Amino acid sequence: MHGWGGGEGSWKQCRLRQHMWSVSDCTTTTTSVVASASSDFFFKDVRKITVGDCALFKPPQDSPPFIGIIRSLASDKDRNLKLEVNWLYRPGEVKLGKDVAVEAAPNEVFYSFHRDEISAASLLHPCKVAFLPKGAILPAGVSSFVCRRVYDITNKRFWWLTDRDYTNVSTSFLVYFIP
Repeated sequence: MHGWGGGEGSWKQCRLRQHMWSVSDCTTTTTSVVASASSDFFFKDVRKITVGDCALFKPPQDSPPFIGIIRSLASDKDRNLKLEVNWLYRPGEVKLGKDVAVEAAPNEVFYSFHRDEISAASLLHPCKVAFLPKGAILPAGVSSFVCRRVYDITNKRFWWLTDRDYTNVSTSFLVYFIP
């Protein structure tokens, strides 16, 4: 993400659903990834991870974890589980026009059409992201992150999740996330 790895494969169609998963502490010191035969979920330690879940992923050293939405699961030739992930950007990762500051809430993230195929071993744990329409207010303590806007990495601009002005074919799944 953001110039770090990925880009290894093409995207497959996947079943998506709205998801808000609680983040709990995991005291296990070993990590195991076990895929299911159904191909839309797997287990990481004792947690069931499903296509459509939001999660935190291992970043390069000294960086905050990456945030992504799992779009599909696949295996490489060595039968290692791979995740196809749409990335959510933090305000500090957004590059807008010259001298344009990003105004955002402290826990706000931005949906993007930036996708990568990554190893399932890089998944840290699921997280909660509330996808809200413009003007909606989220009560405190409901979610780890809030997403109200789309970050267009090509044109370096924002759209509201509910805008229909952007014409990327990947937008059709956003209706599953917005209440």
